[in-house]
Amino acid sequence: MLMSLQKTPNNASGRKGEQYRANAHRYFHVMSQGWYVHTRDGVRGPFNDKSLAVGFITQLIDQNKAAADLSWRL
Repeated sequence: MLMSLQKTPNNASGRKGEQYRANAHRYFHVMSQGWYVHTRDGVRGPFNDKSLAVGFITQLIDQNKAAADLSWRL
């Protein structure tokens, strides 16, 4: 079955689960070291606090989306 990723009228992606995905298990704390993050490429960290770890993931996702947007045009 082929899934369409066309834009919907409200300019949202065709993937419905994207907005409901919560990866709470992605972040973990190691005593006296800091916060770590599970990514597809492995574990990243340590970060001084969880907000820095969340910021890292947000930046990584934004970079990957930008790269994906460019790659199909080349």
